[in-house]
Amino acid sequence: MLKVWLLISACCIVLASAGDCAVFKGGLWRTFECDKSSDAPIAFGGESRCSDVCAADYSIYLDIWYDDGTPVWAIHADFPQGTHGWEKTVGAFVPEHPVKKIDMHAFVRNGSGTAEFRNLWLERRAEPSEVNTSTSPLAPNETVVWTADSMSRITPLTFPDVLKRVPPTATVSLARRERESFQVQVSTGADAEWTDGGVTLPVLRNDKGKALKGSLEWRRVGYVSRKRGRYLHPCGVPLKELWLPDPLLPPAPFKVRKGSTQGLWFTVYAAPDAAAGEYSGDVVLTERGEKRAAVRVTVKVEDFSLPETFGMNTSFSVMDGFTRAQYPDRFKEKKRESWDIMLDHRLNPDDISRTTPPDIDDLTYARSRGMNRFNILNIVPEPKDKETKWVCYSPPEATESPAFYPAFKARLAPYVAELRRHGLDRLAYIYGFDERESEYYPGIDALWKRLKTDFPDIPVMTTAMMYRDYAAGRTNLPCLVTTDWYCPLTTVYRTDVSDALRRLGKRVWWYVACGPTYPHANFASLEYPFIEGRLLGWMTHLYRADGLLYWHVNFWNGPCIDESDTFLPKWDTYSSLSMPGDGVLLYPGKDHILPSIRLAQIRDCAEDYEWLQLAAKKVGLPAVDVIGRSLIRSMTDFARDPSALLDARAKLAEVLTTTKEFWGNSGEAPF
Repeated sequence: MLKVWLLISACCIVLASAGDCAVFKGGLWRTFECDKSSDAPIAFGGESRCSDVCAADYSIYLDIWYDDGTPVWAIHADFPQGTHGWEKTVGAFVPEHPVKKIDMHAFVRNGSGTAEFRNLWLERRAEPSEVNTSTSPLAPNETVVWTADSMSRITPLTFPDVLKRVPPTATVSLARRERESFQVQVSTGADAEWTDGGVTLPVLRNDKGKALKGSLEWRRVGYVSRKRGRYLHPCGVPLKELWLPDPLLPPAPFKVRKGSTQGLWFTVYAAPDAAAGEYSGDVVLTERGEKRAAVRVTVKVEDFSLPETFGMNTSFSVMDGFTRAQYPDRFKEKKRESWDIMLDHRLNPDDISRTTPPDIDDLTYARSRGMNRFNILNIVPEPKDKETKWVCYSPPEATESPAFYPAFKARLAPYVAELRRHGLDRLAYIYGFDERESEYYPGIDALWKRLKTDFPDIPVMTTAMMYRDYAAGRTNLPCLVTTDWYCPLTTVYRTDVSDALRRLGKRVWWYVACGPTYPHANFASLEYPFIEGRLLGWMTHLYRADGLLYWHVNFWNGPCIDESDTFLPKWDTYSSLSMPGDGVLLYPGKDHILPSIRLAQIRDCAEDYEWLQLAAKKVGLPAVDVIGRSLIRSMTDFARDPSALLDARAKLAEVLTTTKEFWGNSGEAPF
């Protein structure tokens, strides 16, 4: 194992290691030649503080060479930009081949500002061959049924604690018009197998025999074949795991392989007219028609309701081009099915990159189910090829050409008039210039001005880098005046900057995609703890972001999934090895669009946000923020323990179901 510590003084840019030191202008650099080439994981990190940083790269940054000379560039762990005191960052990389050389850098590059670094480190972790493959701790012919909350990642090599055998039970708490999930797991010993498994659902009843108004549904947990993504997560999945849970397959007979665990996913829904109180019943698991186990399920319906229209602004892109390509003969059917899944998860089925305005009938249907925002068009030229799956952005000359805006306006004007006739205009916005840099700014400003003249009531939103530049002190950008809604990456978002923009009448959303990486929260990666997706709802509320955007949920580039087995070796979700699973929160089954565990976390993220909103209306933001800060200490320091989040929800439920006098004269939460 190679373990190197690089010590950086806090007052100058000096790299010191093994008794020697060198000064590097503009950054730090050191090359490590591995005495023994190895494909062991690489972990690295350090600390930095900075002043007015605005740059393409502000990070600890690795370039890596394999034994055969092939390079892997730009393995990086980023620091937040702007001005801050000492902050830590950590990164990890899993090589695909043995590594011979590593170049390690710490720098601010392609931008402005100053930074200091200290306590840099790089470490090769244990060889994969040194990690023992897990075997079932159960007796060879034993089978155990057990339960878990919805936030815990249970893999085929996760087993129950053999010393804590208790009858399986599951308890959930939810508001009216809310969904909440739990997991039932079946684990087997080395010689045991569960074949032709089935589930019988109970009618959940209260102590007076009244049935819960709502539903209880179940699905089989599916597992995708794991590849060695570039970045590990220290709270993620051990290297020994070869399969990762995520797709949720429809009910069907299931099997549990020898010496493994198979998950079953259950979701409770409380209807708008459900009576508050406790309901219970037994979920029965069968094998070949014979009862094998019963799981006692207790559901507490809290005495408040989520609003019919979603309380959290979201934009999660369900792209028509990918749905049409996957299901050419069933496009309309599968589009509606996808939208229904998103709406069931209280998420807007949006598309920031659409080049055709959404159908009015689809929008009125989605509005009836709670939708609160949608994009009309992406600001790009209309594609000549109607089979184009998507267009993210165009070069500056395309949107700055004299012909572009008249053509764009001609498409937009009759459509906006139609939106107004249906009362949909107040939910609409226009998106453009995805993550574009400063060379686009003059064109953005000119186009924004024309749009605001012709369509003054339709806001414009962008993820262009002007927010980042404004935060770094570039306050004289013309497009800062004309932009309505900003949407920076969560790592770039700053409360003080956002508050200043809101005082000017702006809104500030935020987004995640293939970044940020650990230690920031993200749900895009299959490798990251599930709970991080749910925590983003708490972060969105605590930091007052106006909405959450995610670029793509149906980035499908493979065949439809065979739904007959829960192990899916032919499905590849590795469009990004730095963030495996990015862009895929829905899976294309042969017969069904399949939701996922990660999508369920974002549903719960949106629902938790609405609990926070309701509580804040009752007792004020400061009191509710006390509960939020019990989970979220900073954007890089937050609880990943599901029990801590459930405890925080219980406190919110107490706020929402207790009279105001409970709080005393100060109105401060007693937590």
